[in-house]
Amino acid sequence: MSLAQLVARFNQQFPQSAWSTAWAPFVLEEAAVVARFYGIRLESTFEPLLDPGGEVLGHQAQLQAFSPRGNSISPRAPYAVALDEDSIVYLDRLVRTLHVINATGQALTGLLVLEVHPWHIARVPRDHGAVFEGILEACGWSPRDIVLEIAEAAAQDAGHLARAITSFQARGFRIALRQRVPDPRELESLLALEPDIITLGHPHLLAAEASAAAGRELAEIVRRIRGRGVRTFLHGVATEHQAQIARWVGADGYQGSARRPVVETTVILVPGLGDSGPDHWQTRWGEAHPTFQRVRQRDWHRPEASTWVETLDREIWRAPHPVILVGHSLGCIMIAEWAARRWADVRGALLVAPADTDRRPYFNPVPLRPLPFPSILVASENDPHVEVGRAQWFARQWGSRWVNLGQAGHINVEAGFGPWPEGKALLGELRAGAWRVPARSATATATAATPEGCLAE
Repeated sequence: MSLAQLVARFNQQFPQSAWSTAWAPFVLEEAAVVARFYGIRLESTFEPLLDPGGEVLGHQAQLQAFSPRGNSISPRAPYAVALDEDSIVYLDRLVRTLHVINATGQALTGLLVLEVHPWHIARVPRDHGAVFEGILEACGWSPRDIVLEIAEAAAQDAGHLARAITSFQARGFRIALRQRVPDPRELESLLALEPDIITLGHPHLLAAEASAAAGRELAEIVRRIRGRGVRTFLHGVATEHQAQIARWVGADGYQGSARRPVVETTVILVPGLGDSGPDHWQTRWGEAHPTFQRVRQRDWHRPEASTWVETLDREIWRAPHPVILVGHSLGCIMIAEWAARRWADVRGALLVAPADTDRRPYFNPVPLRPLPFPSILVASENDPHVEVGRAQWFARQWGSRWVNLGQAGHINVEAGFGPWPEGKALLGELRAGAWRVPARSATATATAATPEGCLAE
């Protein structure tokens, strides 16, 4: 089929399977297809996946999102706009269909790597891959051409995720799980799910560049993965030196990333109940970095959701650059509250030891919606203010990368945390991910209607 025929086909199929709308979700513009969701414009870009010799194995699809005014926004933002779990299933399928149509239009060959949103997997009870298999067939693709990358697998329900992976693989799809940072326990849990590919995140490369010992450690990680019959790809290779590292450690391939310039960001520290004291790592970070801003509440001991959110909002809008938020304890819940009520150019959030306000209702019940920006949730196994299972549940619902520090208490001064350099490394990871994407005009945007349930993948 031509692109115009595919657009016409899926404009009929998507409203019929999800909702009736006066606006078609797909639009053909100058030999490329864009999609629309609640006024947000969605576009596809593709980065090459290379073998050790530099030959193209396939491509990784990337989502670019633009607000109704044409401003670039986080690819996470559309998932935060979706009203319920069913609409996230619809949106996730819409995005993957958009990528497949555009890959068809560009005549891409080899593997096509597509990300699957974790809420999609959690919402679909069975027969994962059934609907998408039909979409691929219409575009001339086979499930064997597709690698489905499941984000934040370590934070998902292991039993349901294992059944989903088995269902996908039975249909011919290949499954990739990403380990963003070196963690032997997380790697073992990912390997236990029996994926086809483990993708190692950019921090692995950065560490290998920094020291020979870390390079040898990365080579050992690759050897361990391949010893289990699983292929290994490195994510975010941006220089020839990094490509040499990928070859030296024995990776099966690497994603060649045409890295965009990193945008300058403003870090805003968001303390929790009682403010962070003089020896708290948030305070020490602020003293070491005078450009970091800090939220100042009028009353740190009697929190009120609307007042605290308003104070945070003012601080965000005063920031001279796009913002990275750093929350501790109740500050993490305030960030989630802010994201549920307000909007601004936030590029990421480091969420450390979130307090479970459902146990002590300082605020409303904990907002359990995907955050419209990348985030890392750091928790411990003996935090007196949140059970580790609840913290992991927050990570799953917010779409956060999950980091478990083990027996680390509330990750504060009482638990032995002073400057906390490991936390600063996580903050650096978020800041390095704040790439600058040129704004463009969002033409022909439209507001979509609310989807109804669509429970088969």
